[in-house]
Amino acid sequence: MLKAILIDDEDDARYLLRKALEENFADSVKIVGEADGYKKGVTILESTPCDIAFLDVKMPDGTGFDILNTLQEYNFSVVFITAFDKFSIKAFDFSAVGYLVKPFKISDLTKTIERISHQKEKLSKDSAPFKILLESYSEEKIRKIVVPNTDGFTVLLLEEILYIQSLRNYSEFHLTNGSRVLTSKTLINYETLLSDQGFFRIHHSYLINLTHLKAFVRSEGGAVKMINGDLLPVSRQKKGELMDRFL
Repeated sequence: MLKAILIDDEDDARYLLRKALEENFADSVKIVGEADGYKKGVTILESTPCDIAFLDVKMPDGTGFDILNTLQEYNFSVVFITAFDKFSIKAFDFSAVGYLVKPFKISDLTKTIERISHQKEKLSKDSAPFKILLESYSEEKIRKIVVPNTDGFTVLLLEEILYIQSLRNYSEFHLTNGSRVLTSKTLINYETLLSDQGFFRIHHSYLINLTHLKAFVRSEGGAVKMINGDLLPVSRQKKGELMDRFL
C-alpha cells in the first residue's frame, strides 16, 4: 500500500484528487495527510512518512519546488500538479519529471501510479532532471533535454544536437562532438517536443536542428548538408516548407 500526501492550495483540487484516489486506487493508495500551502506542506512532509507526494507547482506562499528545496532529505516519489500552461508542460516534458495537468484524467493518474509502483529511483532535488526543471522555470527558457536510455538517462544541450534519426521504434541523437545517443522513444515524440525549439522534420527518418544546417543540395534529389558534412534526404512533401523557412 502506497502512502500519499496531497499538497495544493485549492480545496477543490485536493477534493478531486482525493476522490479519484479513493474511488480508483483504494487497494493500492492510502492518503495519510493533506496541506494547503508551502509552509504546512513542509511541516507535514517532515512529520509524516509517505511514498508519494502530490505537489501543486504554484501556491500563494511558495511552490512545490520550494518545498523540496526546504526539506533536508526525503525518500518519497514526487508528482507535480500544474494548471494547463504551454511552457510549464514543455519544462516537465524536457526534464522527464512526472506531472499531472489540471483537470487530470483518470487514465493519466493510473499511469502515474503504475510508474511510481515500478520506480527504482526517487526524484532527488540534487538529480539532473529536477535541476533542469528548476533551471527551465527560473530562466523561462528551455536549454536542455533529458533523454532516457538503457543505462538511465543522458542530459543534452539542445544546441549540441545536430539531428535525430528514426531507427524503427528507437531514436538516435547525433551530436556536434560526433557521439550518438540511442533512446527507446520514437521520432514523433521528439518532433512534438522540439518543433518550436528550432527543429524541423525533413523526412520520416530525420528531425534536424536548423541551427546546424549548412546547405540545401538540389542535385541529390533534395537533401540537406549538416555542418559536420552529413547529407540527409528531404522528402518531397517537406521540401517546400523547408525552403520557406529560409527564403
